[in-house]
Amino acid sequence: MVKIKIHNPKEDRNEPTFRVMLAVQHYFREIGIDFTTSNDYDFLFIGMNDFINKKWSIEESIDWGSENVERLGENGDYFLFDGSDSTSIMGGVEVMRNTNPIYYIKNQFLDFDLYNNPYSFGRWFWGEGDNNQSHNCRYNLTEKDRSKMKLSGWNLGHLQGHLFEKDIPRVSSKSIDVCAIFQAEHRENYEHTFRNDIPYTEHRKGVWNTLDKKFNSITDKLPYQEYIDKLRNSKVAISPFGMGEICFRDFEVMALKSILIKPDMKIVNTKPNIYIDGETYYSVKYDWSNLNEVIESVLDKNIDSVQKYRELYDTKHYILHYYELLKNLNGVETE
Repeated sequence: MVKIKIHNPKEDRNEPTFRVMLAVQHYFREIGIDFTTSNDYDFLFIGMNDFINKKWSIEESIDWGSENVERLGENGDYFLFDGSDSTSIMGGVEVMRNTNPIYYIKNQFLDFDLYNNPYSFGRWFWGEGDNNQSHNCRYNLTEKDRSKMKLSGWNLGHLQGHLFEKDIPRVSSKSIDVCAIFQAEHRENYEHTFRNDIPYTEHRKGVWNTLDKKFNSITDKLPYQEYIDKLRNSKVAISPFGMGEICFRDFEVMALKSILIKPDMKIVNTKPNIYIDGETYYSVKYDWSNLNEVIESVLDKNIDSVQKYRELYDTKHYILHYYELLKNLNGVETE
């Protein structure tokens, strides 16, 4: 039996990172993986709350995170889990390089070569920034770096399973063309001492500014149940990026059998990956320049991604993902 201890599993961003893992720990036990709270463990799982602090400068965060990981991991082997929203590796990969984790794990990565571009806040969808500023990071990832960077085997879709438990009938005659209900303006927000709410707001407001008035659209923010009712009665729903690429809205749209439109996901690697252009969603350019054209082309189409979701998000795939990660490590015996 492989024994794993999760450090601070309920602390802030660690909680969603390890929520699915702890919810299905009985299945892990069936394949020889046991979660323990004692210090008698084989591997320690360390969440981002213990090595990334976005309230500090990037330099302060890296120094603190590196020191904390060295302290926490001094008694054995450990994994780093970066539970941040996007494919950005800003502040996490530096700690990985300064310490010696077995793996640095995230919900989604870019194709590794793309990290050589100086993206603003490490987010490719906010454009290439000025590499002279510390919030615009570029990384020439070595083979050693790449060998440690692994997908977590889960994403926000795992937290939306309740929407897919029952088959919700598709409304046969939908009266709304486009549902574009979302928070467009973020409150003033800082990441490593730099303001990051401006590109967030520009991207999201861009939907409303671009949307052709010829469509019967709804954009007003509504209470959740009213939003769900409107979404179910919409032919198309738009899901912009936020602080990350994947959004709860993506799965609400799929479950309610509307057509999901969102910026192109082809360079985002996640597991499971339900984003199949033309099958589970329709992609548009990040700047929304072809939004109306795509809406026009899909208004009369039907999409049903429920079965695809159930196949991809089956718990067995998540369990086997960790079996594969662990089985070849030193000291791990398999039958």
